[in-house]
Amino acid sequence: MLQKSLLSILYIRRKTFLKKVIVTGANGFIGSELLKELIREGIQVIAVVRCENSSITRIKDLPNVSIVYCDMGDIHNLPEIIEDRNIDACFHLAWLGSFGDERGDYEMQMRNVTYALHTIDAISKMGIKRFIGAGTLAEKDVLNYHAEDGAIPNSVSFYGIAKLTAHFMTKTECTRLGIDHIWCYLSNTFAAGSTTNNFVMMASRLMLSGKRASFTAGEQIYDFMYVTDTARALQFAAKYGNKNTAYYLGSNKERKLKEYIKIIRDMIDPDIKLYLGDIPFNGKPLPPEAYDGQKLMHDTGFKPSIDFEEGIKWTIEWLRKTEFNDIQEMGEQ
Repeated sequence: MLQKSLLSILYIRRKTFLKKVIVTGANGFIGSELLKELIREGIQVIAVVRCENSSITRIKDLPNVSIVYCDMGDIHNLPEIIEDRNIDACFHLAWLGSFGDERGDYEMQMRNVTYALHTIDAISKMGIKRFIGAGTLAEKDVLNYHAEDGAIPNSVSFYGIAKLTAHFMTKTECTRLGIDHIWCYLSNTFAAGSTTNNFVMMASRLMLSGKRASFTAGEQIYDFMYVTDTARALQFAAKYGNKNTAYYLGSNKERKLKEYIKIIRDMIDPDIKLYLGDIPFNGKPLPPEAYDGQKLMHDTGFKPSIDFEEGIKWTIEWLRKTEFNDIQEMGEQ
C-alpha cells in the first residue's frame, strides 16, 4: 500500500513537468489526436506544420495551440521562428513517406534521419531538455530479419531502416547535448477518421467493398491500438518515461492476426468468406515479446482504455457512413 502511494505521489509530481511543448507533424492523424490529449491535460502546444498549404482542419480550432509553419528541410531555423524559450519538451512525429511506395524511397527516408537530427540541434538551442521520438514496429522487423543470411528484404523496409537509424542517431545526439531521449515504438494505430491504409483500414475497406477477402494465413502475432490510446501513451511516456529509454506503445492484448481479421469480418458481415492463406507471408514474424507493453505500464502507469472490438466498431461505422454509403444504399434497394 505504501509503495503504491509513493508511486502515485511520484506521478503527481511529474505531472507538473509539461507546461508547454512543441509537436512536429502536428496536423497528421496521430499528431492531431496528440494535440487534443495534451490540451486536455492543460498543456500549451506549439504545433509545427510543414507549410501554409498543409491541411490544418483537424487542429485549427483547438484551444491553447499555436500553429507555426516550417518545412522539415528548414527545421534548423526553428529557434528563429519560435520566440518562446520556456518549452519543456518536443514530440517529433513529422516523417515523410510513412505509407505506400514512398517507404521504399531511400533518399526521402534518409532525409528524414537528417531532419530528426536537425530537430534535436534546434531544440537544444532553445533550451528544451526532453525529446520524444515516434518510432515504429518496422524497426523491430529490421532487427529481426535483415541480418540473417539469405534474407530477401523488400524496398519498403527502407522506412524501418531509416526509423531505426533515426532512433539510434537521435539518442546519440541527445546524449551529446544533454537532452532526455524517449523513443516510442508505435503500434498499428487505427481509428474512425483515419485516411491511412494500414492493415485494419485496408482489411475493413476490402470486406466492406465486397471484394474477395484474401489474406495471409494470419498465424503471426499482431497488435492494434486505437488512436486516442496511442496519443495518451505518448503523453504518459513524455511525462513519466525514463530518459534514454524506448517504449512499445501497445494494447497488451496482442493476438494472432487471423483473430483480428475474423473480428473485423464479424463486425461487417459474419457471412463473408475469408480466404486465409491466399497471400503468401514473406518475412519472419516478430516474437510475442516484441509486443510487450509492460515496461510502459510499469514506468508510467499507462493503461489502454479502448478494446479492439470497441474501436473497430466505431471505425467500421465511420467507413460505412463516409466511404461506403452508396454501396449500402444499393444493397437496401
